[in-house]
Amino acid sequence: MKLSFERVGAQGWRGLKLLAAGALLGGLQWAGDALVAWSGWPLSGSVVGMLLLLALLALRGGVPRSVDAVTAPLLRHLMLLLIPSVAAVSLYAALLWQHAVAFAVVAVVATTLTLAVTAWVLQRLLAKQRASGT
Repeated sequence: MKLSFERVGAQGWRGLKLLAAGALLGGLQWAGDALVAWSGWPLSGSVVGMLLLLALLALRGGVPRSVDAVTAPLLRHLMLLLIPSVAAVSLYAALLWQHAVAFAVVAVVATTLTLAVTAWVLQRLLAKQRASGT
């Protein structure tokens, strides 16, 4: 049986692109896990994989349509992915109460830093947009 690419229609190519985008995301997560295991960094492999994805998208200058098509449903239903971790918190309620003050301080500091960095980046982007006239 000969493999003929002439028979692959637009839907077939779209499916292959989606499959490649999904493989890219999974591969970057795997690469992040492998990098953390090899280096011993005290980070989650998934976070390193996301940083690799960010670097790749920054080098490319945007998000390819196929990656957007793969990630959009995941982002739309993100809360469903968080249900197991929220349920797991109930298992450690006593431990959380034991360290409630430290937990609250870390949550407030992390939220404040996130807001400050987000505001700083937004100001820089808006200033850059005003300077370029767009």
